[in-house]
Formats: sequence, C-alpha cells, structure tokens
Amino acid sequence: MTKRTKSGFGSYPLRCLVLGLLMKRPSHGYLLDQTLDEVFHMVWKAGQTKLYLTLSDLENEGLLRIVTEPQDNRPDRKVYHLTDEGRAVFETWVAEPVTSMRAARVELLAKLRFYNWLDLPGAAAFISDQVSVFRSMTAEWQADQGAEQDPFLRQVYEFRIRQARFLVDWLEDFPASIFED
Repeated sequence: MTKRTKSGFGSYPLRCLVLGLLMKRPSHGYLLDQTLDEVFHMVWKAGQTKLYLTLSDLENEGLLRIVTEPQDNRPDRKVYHLTDEGRAVFETWVAEPVTSMRAARVELLAKLRFYNWLDLPGAAAFISDQVSVFRSMTAEWQADQGAEQDPFLRQVYEFRIRQARFLVDWLEDFPASIFED
C-alpha cells in the first residue's frame, strides 16, 4: 500500500461507553457491568477489572463524581454520577463518525446503540455523516488501488472498498423506526 493513512486500526474508548451508560442514570459499578452486558452484549464486552479501572480514571479526570451510599450490613456503595464535562465528552464522541474500518465493527455499532437506547436526537444526521466518511474512504482506496503495483495489495484495497460499500448500503437501509421508540 502506498499510504499509511486510514489503516483500518482504531481504538475502542471504553471511557466513552461508560459515560454513555451513565447518561441514562447514576449507577454503581456492578449495575453498570450488568447494563453493559444487557444492552451491548453483541457489540462490546469489557471485563469488570477494566470497567472499574475506567471508572476510577473518569473520576480522576473530573468526568464523573462519586456519591457514597451507606448500606445495611454491607460496605458503602459508590454511585457514579456524570458531570457536565463528562456529558459533553460523551455527546461529542457519539456524534463523531468513525474513521476506520475496525472501529465500524465495534464503535459505530455502539454509537448507533446509544442513539437508540438513550433516544438521542440526531441519528439521521449521524448516519448521513458516517456514510460520507465511508464514501470518502472508498474514493481514497480506489485511487490508491489503481496506483498499487502489488497484486495482493490491490486485492486488500478491494476488500476494504467492498467493506466500506457494504457499510454505506447497510447504513442507508437502516430503519429510522429504530430511533423512534
């Protein structure tokens, strides 16, 4: 491949997922873990250790705050509340289209799930923006594919082009009714 841009690699920001879970209501760690499994089980998995580390990091960054609730015959419970800054970070993240094919498999699906689960406005605009990103990626890869000398790498470009085209078709057929509950 002639370029190293848009390699298809992405990172999955668990922190944004956790912030999104707290958009619904304040929650304690165990309930967050259960909600993550219930709502995102086909999309995103995270172990309890990573979840609790992420909660600690988010608190240290000021994106959430903890309210301690006493419990009878049990240790006090930490209930996590989203701060205004945490809400803003989540709202920015969820509205931004993904820019890698790898991120489409997890992060794009999570964002669409949040639009549905939280009944967020702007799903149609998000989908339109995402389609534009995938079309741009397709055009770039087609140009690079034409210049590629290695026959195997030309096929790799073809693979990516077909993935992006599939996602465009899938998003354009995405039923708006999913976001109207």
